[in-house]
Amino acid sequence: MSPALAGDDLEQRAIEVRAFIDSVVGGIETLRIPTDVHDLPQPLLPGGEIDPLYAITDPKVELGKLLFHDPAFSAASAFPETRHTASCATCHLAEAAFRAGVTQSIGVGGRGFLDGTGNAHRAPIPSMLAHEEAITPIAINDGVDNPAIISSSINMVPYFDELHWNGSASRAAPEETPPVERQARMAFEIHRMADATLEQIAEYVPLFEKAFPELAGEPPHILIDLFTIFRAIGAYERTVVSNQSRWDSFLAIDNLALSFEELNGAELFFGAAKCIACHSGPALGSTAYYALGVAEHPARPPDEPDLGRYVVTKDPGDMHKFRAMTVRNLAGAGPFFHGGSAQTVEDVIRYKNDGIPQQPIPTLSTLFAPLNLTEQEILDLTAFVANALHDPNMARFAPADLPSSLCPPNDDQTSRYDAECDEYGDFDDDVDADLADFGLFQSCHAGDANIAGGPCVSFDRDGDESVGLDDYTSFYEAVTGPQ
Repeated sequence: MSPALAGDDLEQRAIEVRAFIDSVVGGIETLRIPTDVHDLPQPLLPGGEIDPLYAITDPKVELGKLLFHDPAFSAASAFPETRHTASCATCHLAEAAFRAGVTQSIGVGGRGFLDGTGNAHRAPIPSMLAHEEAITPIAINDGVDNPAIISSSINMVPYFDELHWNGSASRAAPEETPPVERQARMAFEIHRMADATLEQIAEYVPLFEKAFPELAGEPPHILIDLFTIFRAIGAYERTVVSNQSRWDSFLAIDNLALSFEELNGAELFFGAAKCIACHSGPALGSTAYYALGVAEHPARPPDEPDLGRYVVTKDPGDMHKFRAMTVRNLAGAGPFFHGGSAQTVEDVIRYKNDGIPQQPIPTLSTLFAPLNLTEQEILDLTAFVANALHDPNMARFAPADLPSSLCPPNDDQTSRYDAECDEYGDFDDDVDADLADFGLFQSCHAGDANIAGGPCVSFDRDGDESVGLDDYTSFYEAVTGPQ
């Protein structure tokens, strides 16, 4: 067949599939994601107008992008060496579709539940809040900052009014905190984060004033507080949408955007494979909850199963039910399911096609039944979900650098080298910037051991008898020049 004929056939097939999908969803245009972020869903007031407190503005989005990736927040660990090393993006990486991309995600001051052989062990590590102030019940009950659940993605959050696997971040009424901001607040409590550090970073002040002009001129502790931080992060998260995939080109009437295999997979997704029953709308996800009998996370003790939606509703019928997450941008972002029991998109599709639960549960969804797809249909559906829905440019949502001069999204020693953030200054004055330098600074940073004439005094560049991010900047600029 000549290339011209192949193109004609592909275009005709695209027209057929588009017409089929259009009939299933009541208009294919309902699946399109706006290219202008200001047209994305935003929190509304009872009258239907956009809530000005939470409205998307360019300055808020830009500030939120920085805050989401800045390890300066992670100041509340009981272990000084781990402070200022992790950010929100530690477990929600752009390159992993804003998921952790690993089975065991580890946050600030965390230690893995899994040993070298993959066996689970549980050794609670208290956060500073739990250890010193006892004001965070979640941290008191379980101080380990690495949850026994796969991190959910922030991709497509503006399309959902309930977030997390169990929907615990929600907005029950218009006057209450929207789910994205509530999710941010919950993360601060669980993941040893604090806002006071930002007040010490002068470069953040004009950014907050631009994002929140009504507070311009206020002292830093009023301008930079949890309410402004959460609103900036929320505005940013609402713009994180994977709308540059070939599927989006297809929705924009590009008949050559998808391959034959992907077109067949799209037809299956909206037809015989019944994916659309749970994964609908532009985000291809929902706030409906289903029990699919998938295995628990390997870090969970055998006698402590994750009860999913039941934790929120206390309805026995909701036991083991989890939210139908977006299926956009899954390629290379595994493992999948709340317990991480599927490594690839194909694993997920084969599991659902077989319809055989990994663990017996009384609330198993009636939708979880064998699909009886052929081998080729499984491959076609995998091609559509893994490839056609993949946005290759998610790095556009990550900053190149930060006002704090810390390395985004992680500022531990290994991450600095992995991310090529290694030129941070010659802290021990041996004319080399190496791991020894950063290790010395980390050990003194916020620990302030023996400042007066002690081993950390050389790090106290501003003479305030503490080693903070302001000193870090001074060291950095001494070697690289003002930034």
